[in-house]
Amino acid sequence: MKKEPEFQNQHKIPQVYLNQFGYKSKLSILKVGTSKIENVSISEFSSEINIFDLPFDNDKIKRHYENLFNRIETRYKTILSNLKNQGKLIPKDKYYLIAFIVSIMCRTEPFRLKISDLIKNEKTREKFIKEITIFSNDYNETKELLDIFKMDYKLNMALGTVISHLIRVFSHFEIVIIKEKKGESWLTTDNPVYIDFKENHSYIIPIEAEVYFPLSKEYCLFMFHPESKNKKNPLRNLTINKVNNINFELFDKIVKEIANNFYEYIIINN
Repeated sequence: MKKEPEFQNQHKIPQVYLNQFGYKSKLSILKVGTSKIENVSISEFSSEINIFDLPFDNDKIKRHYENLFNRIETRYKTILSNLKNQGKLIPKDKYYLIAFIVSIMCRTEPFRLKISDLIKNEKTREKFIKEITIFSNDYNETKELLDIFKMDYKLNMALGTVISHLIRVFSHFEIVIIKEKKGESWLTTDNPVYIDFKENHSYIIPIEAEVYFPLSKEYCLFMFHPESKNKKNPLRNLTINKVNNINFELFDKIVKEIANNFYEYIIINN
């Protein structure tokens, strides 16, 4: 078995995703608050040493998340190719796409900070554990893990349960694919999954939430729960699991909302 390196460069945003918005392994980024656009290597952007490691000596267990993310990412190019060639999202691609989105959420800084805060606060930790184990009945095991390990490790120890929970939650959502407008393309940020909570923060992902995720320069995903009360968004009227066209006004509105969801950087299309 190949031995894992002691220090591994792990990406908060997958390289296979960033390549959709870059050119020749380079990415143009704008740090919000400055006016200078920088060209950086995709292999170096949003990476950190061993950030997703688990606190175990066994290499396979220690690098569980990095290996899991790599397996999920292998299908991403196929998903985009199928959208382009078939104009629709096939069932197998839908599962992998949801897993891909969840894996990015759980790696980006704002979401990790949110989960860390829920774990640190004794008043919210109990509710958090109950929520992420509602489908799995792993409450006791999850609580024990979070009680045993020190704070530096609690987030990554909970991450697997969070990932499984969010995949189950999003499997009940409907997906719409939106095409770019001619002459204008979708952009992304260092926090690419934009969630409109509709002022409902009672759950990690409430039923009212609407999710936007730019897949590439050409396509953007919109995801919603069919049983939510707020049904005003016109994107809900588009064809499910198909590639749809929208007018420029709506396209421009969505692009601005995605851009405003940045953590530190907006990624400028090349």
